Amino acid sequence: MPISVFDALIRLEQERYRAVILHAIPEKSPLMSRFCQKVCKQTNGKYLDLLEFFIQSPNLSENIDSFSPEKLRELLIEQSKGQSLLVIDRVDFLLDTWRKSERQDFFRFINNQWDGFKDGMKAKLMVVLQTSQEIESLKILDSQGQSRIFRLNDFNDIG
Repeated sequence: MPISVFDALIRLEQERYRAVILHAIPEKSPLMSRFCQKVCKQTNGKYLDLLEFFIQSPNLSENIDSFSPEKLRELLIEQSKGQSLLVIDRVDFLLDTWRKSERQDFFRFINNQWDGFKDGMKAKLMVVLQTSQEIESLKILDSQGQSRIFRLNDFNDIG
């Protein structure tokens, strides 16, 4: 039964590690992007299309092959300043440039390093990706043992 994304975000607010993954099959990516934009609009969150962000920045696009998980972490901290919610959409292109160990570092960052106790990480973080076997095999849980990985169809439509 679908749940409210807003209820999920309220629950996330109570957690130390405030990062979640939202994913859908590639055919649903445009729908998922619109959904995330609506969530941001209704919560005064910040929506960042990472692919477009890279396209608009010659320095980033020229250095994509050396853009590490650590550099993404720094970018996310910078982009989340003053925000209660940061939604990062279309991250897949970057993950596709990383070795498996780098992707694992990134997923570990989501699991237990986006720490609400740290000043630079107060915002809730939603990372939006396309469904993959790698994502489906991840175990990222909240303090109650509930998954912090959601499929788009886990949520009610927000109209």
